[in-house]
Amino acid sequence: MGRSATPLSRGRLPSSRIPVGMLAALTRLLLDTVAPRRCAACDEVSNPSICSRCVAALNALPIPAVRRMRNGSAFAGFEFVEPVRAALHRGKYGGDREALQELAAITAERLSGPRLFTPDAIVAIPLGPRRRRQRGYNQAAVIAAVIAEARDVPVVDTLARIRDTRPQTARDEATRRDNVAGAFGWTGSPLGGSYLWLVDDVLTTGATAGAAAAVLVQAGASLVDVVAVAAVS
Repeated sequence: MGRSATPLSRGRLPSSRIPVGMLAALTRLLLDTVAPRRCAACDEVSNPSICSRCVAALNALPIPAVRRMRNGSAFAGFEFVEPVRAALHRGKYGGDREALQELAAITAERLSGPRLFTPDAIVAIPLGPRRRRQRGYNQAAVIAAVIAEARDVPVVDTLARIRDTRPQTARDEATRRDNVAGAFGWTGSPLGGSYLWLVDDVLTTGATAGAAAAVLVQAGASLVDVVAVAAVS
């Protein structure tokens, strides 16, 4: 009785597909050869998203004072100064998620003392659909995921931006508040007295965070503290 035909005996070659992980690594190696990765803060060639010299400079910066908010307090890892500003801009507008993740990890470490109790959950300030499409991701959500992992708490993603708003840049506090009024809505279950952290990349006047925090309180949160990578003094 003859043996059944094998793929080779039928004239077919074995599969030569490259594993996805290997293909990604080869692509990254080729890109690093043609255009080496650069530090998001100083733009020097660096394999980490933020070079060791800039990490040291970041850790040497003072931690901003706590800011009182209507529904809690606001905490930030850094003042919005260099090299924080450059790294945040690269992460927010330049597609460098790793820079955001590194800044978030440093922020979580700098705010790990007794000033902040661990929350029940973390909520990111949501982006509108148009800006999310433009950037490809929500920078606040990237930061929130890292901070949540550091505190071992869940991220709740049912705070929605129900109305697109104009950019807040160059607006004073009053027009910022008007711009974000009614911009957020809660789509989840009642929060039942939960203590939440509301996470964003930069805290300026607090108008955006204040509007979002008010919605969380209306949904049943007992306290909402704002946590940002940087704060404008």
